[in-house]
Amino acid sequence: MPARLSPVRSRKLCDLVIQQIQEKISLGIFAPGAKIPTEPTLMAQLGVGRSTVREAIRVLVSAGLLEVRQGDGTYVLSRASGQEPLEYRLRRATAGEIREVRRIIEVETARLAASNRTELDLATMRECLARKKAAMTAGDTHGYVTADIAFHSAVAAASGNSLLADLYRSFCMVFQDFLDHLIADVGVNRFQDHIHNGLLDAITSQDAEAAARFAMEGLDHFTHDIKALEQ
Repeated sequence: MPARLSPVRSRKLCDLVIQQIQEKISLGIFAPGAKIPTEPTLMAQLGVGRSTVREAIRVLVSAGLLEVRQGDGTYVLSRASGQEPLEYRLRRATAGEIREVRRIIEVETARLAASNRTELDLATMRECLARKKAAMTAGDTHGYVTADIAFHSAVAAASGNSLLADLYRSFCMVFQDFLDHLIADVGVNRFQDHIHNGLLDAITSQDAEAAARFAMEGLDHFTHDIKALEQ
């Protein structure tokens, strides 16, 4: 992969600049201890303004990935890869990586939720699905995605494993932007309502294997939507 960065065109320019620099660090193109391109070079390669580049550098310095040396330039910290916060790592994940992580997390989470759920957990899930349905009726894409993520987060919470629930919430903080984009381009997959209702019924009846099957089915439809977006 060349060291040159690609121009970005998005309303979230700073996030995309951060993502590109992180990727170069992760792949070793911007090696530990190496000096990254100068501010004017980054501006020219990325097609963004000075303020966007400076904000991205500031965020990456705060994250422990870069170090600014006054009068010298900006350098990759020697242990940057081990210090990268989970949220930043997730933000540069590919669609395929997101799909695989969802499969690993959500199927097992569904099994655990079926075994460990409480009545309060079930009430929360029902409320999330009701909000999702209302948002879809109103044509509120962001509200639909927010309710969808809240439902899956409620399933994770019902697993009884607080670490798993926290990991899933961190994942969803980043995943929401991706889903907003996916639904805006592909549209709502209405069969997901059937899947989510089936998942809730399986969790309610404490049928762990049925819950896992519905979770897998939902991910299969998600994969189909991803492929439609990539075409």
